[in-house]
Amino acid sequence: MQDEIANAFRAAMRLHDDFAIHDAMAYDDVPGWDSVGHMNLVTEIESRFGISLDMDEIVGLDSVGAVRAIVARKKSV
Repeated sequence: MQDEIANAFRAAMRLHDDFAIHDAMAYDDVPGWDSVGHMNLVTEIESRFGISLDMDEIVGLDSVGAVRAIVARKKSV
């Protein structure tokens, strides 16, 4: 799942395939992670993992690690 999360970020933010993504990265560490990038990320995550995020979860996506945790929790339900 780690690679898929990284690929979701790269796709949503239109980053190069070799751009390193790690859990400690927050919105200001990822180029393109602004309000539009955030909604692109939500769409990418929901589509790629077949999940739906509620508003609290969408707001809580403030780091790569938070994204990974929410996806893991949603996929285990």
